[in-house]
Amino acid sequence: MEKHSLSMIINDLRSRRDALSLAHENLKIETDNWNKCVIVTSLLTGIFESIKLRMGWNSNVVDLVPIALSSIIACISALIKFKNFPSQMEILLQSQSLLTHTLTNARNEDDITPSLMKEYHESLEKLEVSLYPDIRKKFLVQSHKNLISIM
Repeated sequence: MEKHSLSMIINDLRSRRDALSLAHENLKIETDNWNKCVIVTSLLTGIFESIKLRMGWNSNVVDLVPIALSSIIACISALIKFKNFPSQMEILLQSQSLLTHTLTNARNEDDITPSLMKEYHESLEKLEVSLYPDIRKKFLVQSHKNLISIM
């Protein structure tokens, strides 16, 4: 949809920036949850090793439990590395920064200028390449709902 007024551009930038913030927040929560799994599993491994030594357990099954827990930790760590969370989060932060910069410039303008429109289109392009369409839709809908409830 073509934006014909400065207020439309500002509102559009605001909602898109908020969508990126929501996507970043969601990714951060997911990253934190995976990292908590690694921490808890590591602690359980240590606890089990301590109990095993203290109780004097020496069976083959008991010896396999720490190996299994360590393998689970390795699998989770590999999955975290595969999902490449830091890179995804960095892309979102860069896109969010560009949208914020463009929003600030739009707020400082009295009218739509060609340079502002160029910045606006570059910001939209950065947003489009930083999130998959289905994810972008999900967070844009949530962002619009948040802005409507604020107004």
